[in-house]
This record gives sequence, structure tokens and C-alpha cells, in this order.
Amino acid sequence: MMMPLRLTVIGDLERPDHRYIPPDAQCYFWGEYTPYEHTQGKRWDYSPTNRLITNFKKGLEHQGRLGWQYKQQAIQQVAQAFAGFWKWAEIHQNYRLALIPVPPSKARGNPMYDARMLAMLQQLAHHADVALDIRDCLSFSGVHAASHEGPQRPSPDELYAALNFDPASGRQHEPPGVLFVFDDMLTTGAHYVAVTSKLAEVYPGAQMVGHFIARRIIPHPFAGP
Repeated sequence: MMMPLRLTVIGDLERPDHRYIPPDAQCYFWGEYTPYEHTQGKRWDYSPTNRLITNFKKGLEHQGRLGWQYKQQAIQQVAQAFAGFWKWAEIHQNYRLALIPVPPSKARGNPMYDARMLAMLQQLAHHADVALDIRDCLSFSGVHAASHEGPQRPSPDELYAALNFDPASGRQHEPPGVLFVFDDMLTTGAHYVAVTSKLAEVYPGAQMVGHFIARRIIPHPFAGP
């Protein structure tokens, strides 16, 4: 897909779609993803954003198979889009910026652990040509399945309880002044709230800004064609 020229802020219009996002949260997204059950059978082919997210989130069980290259292309595409948006050198120098990837649901020791957000941030730093402070310091215990796989999405408190902070990765440099938190999809906002709650304990006073590839939208049942 052709990425939009600018990120879109989560404002008053979008916030009701993501019930856990606090009213004062500063969050941005690129596109809007429609769940498969609302796509009239088109699924990943419903929109360019659906296609991008499907490729970006392609599981490691597909590695080495036909179509695996689309995941790598999606990671590169997202990284280039983020790299071209912010003035990274200026922010990095003036605000003690740290970039935090939201971890996947599986535990680090699981062979299906997919560090796609970390890979994207590493490519972002490459394209921005700035030695960005990327802190891969969070991981989930694996007790909760991926939100899109389970019958019920975990709450922020449940996700927080399953979240671990690694001091070796999280305290490798001086305390940051600004944290950019990156995730692929904004749905209810539960992951964002759990992650930022944990980070606020570790880095008190740091400003946090959420970055998402897409936000989930559910079409209104009475909307026209």
C-alpha cells in the first residue's frame, strides 16, 4: 500500500472506538483496519491497510513458505514511513528519546515468538540514519493468547499482571525524557494502557507517545454502501 503522508492523531472522533485509551493519551496511527468478519468475505483484500497488517503480523509458522517475503516487505514499508515522518535526530538529541516495542503475546522462549516490532524499529533507525535508543525491555509471560485469537480480550489489569520488565535492556542508558511506544494495532487500547503503566513505574515523569500502524474500526451496521 501507499502509506499516508502523515500520521493521524487519535482524537475525540476516534477515541470512543478504543475504550481503554485515556482521554489525555497522545497516540498516532497510519491506517484503519477492518476485522475480517466485517469485510463481506474479502478479508485481507478488503483494503490496503488490511493487506499491510495481515502481512506484517504473518506468523513465524509461515517462514520459508511462499509469501513469507511479504512480511519482510511490510516491516520495511512501515519502518520507512515512520522514519520519514519525525525529525529523529532533533528529537533524539533534545528530548532523550527512547523507542519501546510492544512485545508479542508469546513468551520470549516460545519458538513462535515474533519480534516484528523490534525488527521494524531497527529498520526505522537504519532508514533515519540515527543511533536511536531502542529498548526491547518488555515481554509477556505467554499466559494470554493473542487478542485476535481468543474469545475474550484481556483487560489492561490482566495484561499488566503478565508483563515483565528486563532491567538489563531497559536501563542500558540514562533515563529517557520521552518514550515512543510502538504497536501494530490499536483495538481496545488494553495493551497500550498495560505497557505505559509498567513504563511509568520504571521511568517516572517520562512523556509517552503511542504509535500504531493501524487502528481497528468496526463499520456501523446501518451505514450506507
